[in-house]
Amino acid sequence: MGRTVAVAGLAVLALAPAGCVRHERTLVHDLVRAAPAAEAEFSWEYLAFGSLAALPFQEKGFERELVQPFSDTHAAVRVAPQIVLRWGEPAPRLAVLDAAPYPGVAAPSAQVLLNGRAVGRLVLAEGRRRYTFALPADVQRRGGNRLRLEFAAPRLSRSPPAPAPLFARLYGLSVGAGADADLAWLGRDGAPPPVGIGQGPRARAVVQAGPSAVRFAFPAPGQAELRFTPDLHARARSAGGAAVFSVAVADGAAEREIWHRRVGAGDAAPEEVTLDLPVQSGSAATVVLRVRPDGDRRPAWGLWQGLRVMGDPAGVPVEDLPRPDAIRDEPRRREGLSEANALLVILDAAGARHFGCYGYARRTTPEIDRIAAEGVLYERAYSPAVFTRSSMASIWTSQYPDQHRVGIDEDVGISGQRATLAELLAARGVHTAGFIGNPVARGFGLDRGFDEFHSVYRQKVNLGLVTRAEAFREVLPPFFKGRPAGRMFTYVHYLEPHFPYDPPAPFNTMFGPDAPLSLQQRREKEWFWAVNEGRVAATTPEIEHLTRLYDGGLAYVDREVGFLRRTLEEAGLWDRTLVIISSDHGEGLYEHGWIGHMKQVHEEATHVPLVVRYPAGAGPAGTRVNEVVSLLDLAPTIADVLGVTVPAGAFRGRSLLAGGPGGRVVTRNTDRDPTYAVTEDRYRLLYLTTNRTEELYDVRADPAEKSDLAGAQPAWAAAHRQALQRFLLSLVPETPSPIKPLAPAELEALRALGYVQ
Repeated sequence: MGRTVAVAGLAVLALAPAGCVRHERTLVHDLVRAAPAAEAEFSWEYLAFGSLAALPFQEKGFERELVQPFSDTHAAVRVAPQIVLRWGEPAPRLAVLDAAPYPGVAAPSAQVLLNGRAVGRLVLAEGRRRYTFALPADVQRRGGNRLRLEFAAPRLSRSPPAPAPLFARLYGLSVGAGADADLAWLGRDGAPPPVGIGQGPRARAVVQAGPSAVRFAFPAPGQAELRFTPDLHARARSAGGAAVFSVAVADGAAEREIWHRRVGAGDAAPEEVTLDLPVQSGSAATVVLRVRPDGDRRPAWGLWQGLRVMGDPAGVPVEDLPRPDAIRDEPRRREGLSEANALLVILDAAGARHFGCYGYARRTTPEIDRIAAEGVLYERAYSPAVFTRSSMASIWTSQYPDQHRVGIDEDVGISGQRATLAELLAARGVHTAGFIGNPVARGFGLDRGFDEFHSVYRQKVNLGLVTRAEAFREVLPPFFKGRPAGRMFTYVHYLEPHFPYDPPAPFNTMFGPDAPLSLQQRREKEWFWAVNEGRVAATTPEIEHLTRLYDGGLAYVDREVGFLRRTLEEAGLWDRTLVIISSDHGEGLYEHGWIGHMKQVHEEATHVPLVVRYPAGAGPAGTRVNEVVSLLDLAPTIADVLGVTVPAGAFRGRSLLAGGPGGRVVTRNTDRDPTYAVTEDRYRLLYLTTNRTEELYDVRADPAEKSDLAGAQPAWAAAHRQALQRFLLSLVPETPSPIKPLAPAELEALRALGYVQ
C-alpha cells in the first residue's frame, strides 16, 4: 500500500510496511478556522486586536465582539481608544493600521496622537483597509508610548443608529522601522492583512504576509498529516511578486523543516500538498508556517488554502464548543427517571481534595462518601468561576462568566433574554424551590424563575452570629414532608465550609487543637486579607490550624447532608430523587500564597466535588468517571432528568446522562483583566492576561501544582493558550440586566463574608 506525498517540491512514493493497517484519516483540526488563535511573528511589531496577546496593550476604549467562524479577530472601539507601545531608543517608525468603520457608521475620522502630539489623521473608507502613518522619533519616548485615536462625531448611515459610542473595528496594528519595505507594501491599495483568513482560488485560506512565521499548536492525532495548497495572493501575483513557503515542526526552541517551495507570479497554480507530520499521537504538536520574499521579488503575500490536519481523532480533546448532545429538540426520558425529582446540594467553597471520597486522609465527609458509593463520582469536575455569584449564574444558565458577566461587571444580573434553568422547569410545570445560606446566591437574576426562594441566614458574621447549616433543619423537613404530588426541583445551598472558619464544637477540635488562631482571626476578614496582601506573614502552625478549621466546617455540613438524606427518606422521596452534590468553587488555604477564593485559579480553587446519585434502580452505582466535566453541565443534566425540552443553543454544557468523552473547562477569576485556567485531560494552563505570563501543570503527576512546566513543555503551553484564544473568540457576549446598587445591609453582608474590604 502507498500514496503520493509532496516533499520539497518533488513527488515521492511513501511505502508503508507490508501488512500494515492504516485507518482512514478524517479532519481533526481545521487550521483555517483556527487561524485567529494562531501566533504570528514578523520582523516588525504586530498586535492582533481582540486577541489574548493584545489585551495588555489595549489600554482603554476597546470592546470585545463575537468573532464569527472564518473571520479575523478584532475589537470594536469607542471615541478615544488608546494603545500602549513599548520601545527602546526613539527612531523613525512606520505604522500600518488594519481597520474598518463600525457597521452603520459612515467615514469615521480620527486624529492620531502619539504621547499627546498629533502625528496624522485617518478617514476610514468603506470596508476593511490598511492605513499608513509615520511615527516621528522626536515624539517617541524610551519605554512606554501611548498611541491614541480621537474620533470625531460620526455620520450615521442607518436608522436606528449604531450602538453608540462605537466608531470602528480595529483588526491589527503593525509598527516597524520607517524604511521597512515589506511593511510599507502592506499600506498599499489591495494589500491583505499581515495575517488572517481569506478566499483563495480553490478554498478558504490562511493569508500570510512575509517575511513572517505563523505557529499552530494542537494535540496531535494518530497518523497526522498536513494538507494545503500554497499560492500567491492575487495582489502579489499582479505585482510580480514571489515567495518561498516552508513548513517546519517545532520541538521547543528547535525547528525541523519538512517542506519548502518557491511560488512565483508566473508559475502555474500549485497542486495540493500532503505532508506526514513527524509527531507522536497524543503529544502536543507545533507546526510553523513561514513565508519570505524570494530575493527582491516583493510583495511576498502567501495563501495556505484548505490548511488542515487529518488523522485519527481518538484521544484528541473535544473542543469546548457547543456539542450536539447539548442541543435537543425533544425531551430525553431515561429509563426509571420518568417520575423522578431532582435535588441540587451546593456546599459553598468546598474543594474536592478535602473529601474522603476524593482520597482525603481525614474523615471529613462520611455521609457524602456513602452517597458517592451509591452513585457516580466525577473525579475531575471544575467550576467556571471562583466567586459564588459568577459560578451560580453559570450553573443556572449553562453559560460562561465571560458571556453572562454576572459577578464580573458591577451591578449587573443575568440577561433578561437568557432563560434560567428554573424558568425552563417552571414553564413545564415542575415546582422549583431554593433554600440558601449564602446571601450572595440570591438576587442578580439568580433566584429568577423559582416558585419559592428562601434565605436561611442571619448575617452578623463578625459578632459570631452566623447561620449554621443546622438552621436548614427548621425549613427543609416541613417543605419535603408537606409536598403535594408532582415533580419538583429543589436547590439547597449551605454556607459551610466557606469563611468564617469557625465550626461549632466538637467540629472545631475534630482534627486537632483549637489554636493558635484566635476567634477574631477566624471570624473576621482582616487577618486573611492582611496575609493575602503580604502585610502579615502566616506561620505554619496558623495555616495548619486554618486547614483543621476548614475541614471541621466541612465535616459539620456533611453531618447536615446526612440529616437532609434522612429527611427525604422519611418523606418517601429519597429513592425517587436524583441527588447532585457539588460546590460553587473551591478554596485556597495558602497552598499558593492565598487564603480564600476570587483571585487565584489553581486546582484547590477550581476543582469541585460532583456526586450524582440516581433514584433506586435508575442508574449506575459505585462508579467513578475520570473525564473532565464542568458545572455548566448541571443545568442540562437536571433538565434532562425532568424531561424538559431545552431550546436549541440555550445551554453550552451537556447532559451528564449522555456520557461521552470529556472536554475542556475554562475558569476565570473576577478581575477585570482576568486570570484564566484551561483544564484538559492531563495539563492545566494558568494564563494572566495583564502581562501574558503563564504556568503549566501536569495535574496527573502533580495535582498540587508545584512544578511549573511552561518552560519545559512549550508545545503543550501553546496548545492550551491557543485553545483559550479560540474559546474566548467563540463566546457571544450578552447584555446583562442592570441591577440597582446594593443596599448598605447587603454590602455589610458581603464584607462579613470577606468578599469586599
